[in-house]
Amino acid sequence: MASAASGPHDQISELSLYDAGIVSLAELSDLPRMTALRSLNLHCNRIEAISNLESLGGLTYLNLSSNHIEAMTNLHGLVRLQTLDLSCNRVRIVDGLATLRSLRRLLLAYNRITSLAGLVQCHGGQLAHFEAYGNRIALIREAEYLRGLPMLAEVVLRRHGQDNPVCREPGYREKVLTLLPGLQTLDDESTTGTAPVPDRPGAAYACALEALSQPMPSASAAAHAPAELARTEQAKAKAKAMDAEVPVRVTEVAATVASVVVASVVAAESRVFAP
Repeated sequence: MASAASGPHDQISELSLYDAGIVSLAELSDLPRMTALRSLNLHCNRIEAISNLESLGGLTYLNLSSNHIEAMTNLHGLVRLQTLDLSCNRVRIVDGLATLRSLRRLLLAYNRITSLAGLVQCHGGQLAHFEAYGNRIALIREAEYLRGLPMLAEVVLRRHGQDNPVCREPGYREKVLTLLPGLQTLDDESTTGTAPVPDRPGAAYACALEALSQPMPSASAAAHAPAELARTEQAKAKAKAMDAEVPVRVTEVAATVASVVVASVVAAESRVFAP
């Protein structure tokens, strides 16, 4: 599904192309000209490599979750990026972050990562939230690579039954908190003994909900709405399969969002096809 603000390429600030069948970012020939772009959502495509982003220096939000990406490359030009979502890919090595000094949220759940050594590239920066559950991190010493992040407040290495081998080590939580005494939450649980942080959906399902919250097609596109809804439902089903344990209330939220989507499309169709 695609949506973008209308107007010349250099005036577009948000672009959403989730579940659009994109295999390579080179297919998006107009992307380098969208120099005003602040938010880019490419969730649930078939992208194999990061490319074609060099001119998007003003980008603050990049969602490349649920693709086929194996390497964190060609990110160096995104100097204002605040959120990078590479959840549900095939990444093995944390890399390419040295120039991202504004980065505050890094989401790497459901990949093939064994080490956090690449996070030294973020040391001294603004990274405050880091997620890497559903990976292959096995050694407690990997948490030491998080020690040079003065703003770090939230770390998630385990969520809804998806974790890392290190999370099963005796004394895991105490050892991590000893290394990172400034954390406010670890694995969605408060470190101060106050009320627990509310449950959150897994990465893939959260991405699906976020995709559903993107702007709906205009009334002129309402004739194509059934096909768009079908693709959205397929994306939701795929995401649910990846996140086996999602809280009941999140499912209820998803149902509510879906009903709003349907209502919006029906309203758009009535405007287009009214006599």
